[in-house]
Amino acid sequence: MKILKKYFWVIFLGITLALRALFQAFPNLAEQVYSRGFFQGIRTGIDYLLGWLPFPLVYILFGVLLWKLGTGIRYLFFQKTVALRQRLLTSGRHLILFLCGVVALFYWLWGYNYNRVPIEQQLALPEIQLTPDDIKTALDAQTNVVLALRIQIQPDSSRAILSEFSPDQLETAVRQEVASQLQNLQFPVPGRPRGRQPFWNGFLLRFGAAGIYNPFTGECNIDHALHPLTKPVNLAHELCHGYGFGDEGTCNFLAYLALEKSQQPFLRYSAELDFWRELAVAYRQLHPDIYPAFRATLPTGFRADLDNIYKVLDQYPEFFAAFRYEVYDQYLKAQGISEGMENYGKVIPLVLAWRKKGR
Repeated sequence: MKILKKYFWVIFLGITLALRALFQAFPNLAEQVYSRGFFQGIRTGIDYLLGWLPFPLVYILFGVLLWKLGTGIRYLFFQKTVALRQRLLTSGRHLILFLCGVVALFYWLWGYNYNRVPIEQQLALPEIQLTPDDIKTALDAQTNVVLALRIQIQPDSSRAILSEFSPDQLETAVRQEVASQLQNLQFPVPGRPRGRQPFWNGFLLRFGAAGIYNPFTGECNIDHALHPLTKPVNLAHELCHGYGFGDEGTCNFLAYLALEKSQQPFLRYSAELDFWRELAVAYRQLHPDIYPAFRATLPTGFRADLDNIYKVLDQYPEFFAAFRYEVYDQYLKAQGISEGMENYGKVIPLVLAWRKKGR
């Protein structure tokens, strides 16, 4: 019993990883037992026990981590009554146990959602093989969509869209759209996940993220500095994570579906513009010599929207971009997402498959 207590987190991690292997082998089991079962209780419990707090829970989490760090440093460097070798051994053991606990809790609180049945299978989406011509056709069609929608918000095609057009209660508005769409797709939407903008401008952008879902707080965070046109779709993306989807491309896809038919033009424009940008990146990669001429044909106001988005991003250059990309790429692959960072671009075939199905 003493050994069990002493090495509880190591044993618990072993059980956790064994269950992960089982879920990876049987996605239907992960879907029914965890994502549509156990996780629903986690989601509801966090939201109704702690979601009412008027400040982001990540502040409390950071406070606890700093306290633990301070306690460890004090013991390691200032506990002179204990021999240095013993302090090193004890500190090392505590660190290993702490990391085992963090990894295990990550999976139980949210991480098993990576193993659920793929969205294209659940929605019976047709498999499509995209050609360069398909990308150009889709980009032309999407350009017509965003320009027509843009006029509803800003009739003057020579002026950029400003933040004054954004809904006052953005978190509530986006959460309602996401929950409604997921219900339409027959996914459970328990609880009321919060969408927060913690810390200072650029805190997440500096680390290469517009937003992040924190499994240890249950909150969906986006960077406070994001351009208003990108906040709705990024918040919708993180809320999809919050409702139990791990795959990045899937969350991009579900965020698009959640906002594309919103009654609020600003929210629709945010989603359609984001999808336009995905297509534009794909087209630019295929035709880097032709893309500038294509972009020059766009209305001045629309180009101003794009320029303003990138100006915000340029204000907060990423720390160690190549390193961060490699680390997150390997992280995604470790979670069973074989394409790694390229998974984000999965939204293009998913949306086009959805349209092909006629939904």
